[in-house]
Amino acid sequence: MLNAPLYYLLLYYVGICTKRTSLASSASREVAIAGLSSKSAVHPVVLVVEDLESLRQSILDILEEAEFLVLPAEDADQALELAQSCAGPIHLLITKLHPAGMAGPDLVFQLRKRSPEMSVLYSSACPLAALDIPDPTEVIASMLPRPFSKTRLLGRINTLLATHT
Repeated sequence: MLNAPLYYLLLYYVGICTKRTSLASSASREVAIAGLSSKSAVHPVVLVVEDLESLRQSILDILEEAEFLVLPAEDADQALELAQSCAGPIHLLITKLHPAGMAGPDLVFQLRKRSPEMSVLYSSACPLAALDIPDPTEVIASMLPRPFSKTRLLGRINTLLATHT
């Protein structure tokens, strides 16, 4: 895995613009958000919405190692802001059923206005029966229970993305 400065130099070199976004760590991180349409044909764009910084970072590390372009957000508002700033489509959203700021299905509805073909992978540590879900059809089909392994995460992502290509 590339260290952060080298990674961002590489992003700059290949022509991806960057935008400074505030994350939960209180430090800012440069994230690729513009010029993705040319790169997303080879590297799908994944928006990860997770308020737990350590889990968000773990998912980010796994996805970057697998050569996905990742947009990390700590809450629904930040996810919507990143999506608005992104030049190309978002191929996959990984989120909790209830991320901070908005219910997961509502976030999906908002994001699909911009990226209608976007796949969704929900994750939750709670059993489905304990969750208040008005229309569980899509949620059940795209649920990844926590905890999950790297292999299971990447397998589910590849399955979801293959169904939308």
